[in-house]
Amino acid sequence: MSAHYRTLIYFTLSTIALSLLFICATQAQEKDAPLTTESITLPADGALDSEGNPLVIPDNPTGALNYRASPTQPKSHRDKRATQKPKQKRTKKLSQKKLSRKQQLASRQHVADDPSCRWLDKRMSHLEKSLKRQAKQDYGYQDKELRARQSEWVCMKCGAEGPSQSDHHKCQYRR
Repeated sequence: MSAHYRTLIYFTLSTIALSLLFICATQAQEKDAPLTTESITLPADGALDSEGNPLVIPDNPTGALNYRASPTQPKSHRDKRATQKPKQKRTKKLSQKKLSRKQQLASRQHVADDPSCRWLDKRMSHLEKSLKRQAKQDYGYQDKELRARQSEWVCMKCGAEGPSQSDHHKCQYRR
């Protein structure tokens, strides 16, 4: 690269830098200069918009939203049924006589306070209902699953105190 060419580049860059410096200094002076604003006197309850113009506030303000709630409807018959207590599933005869430990484990008279036991009880009830609805020759998976769930019920001690930590793994029905 020749010396003449380097000098030309240096001179061009210097000129650009000086012109940028001049432009920035001019803009800074314009920002610092006080703006000429008109003074507007406002009444005590006045307000200005985003451009500094006074806003007109009406003397009798009215609401922008007029809402009236619809009248309430009385509860339907279906809602009343949902709040009634469910009927007792088990008969009183079973609760009156003392059961042996083996009978107590197999019995569904009492359900242990365990989520797995509650689920098993509901599942077995569902299977029993579906078996009652079907004819004997139409039994599908329900009969086999019900027998498996009954053995799981006994193994997990759901009729008495409920499962221990290891019972969940040991007693789980495997297909």
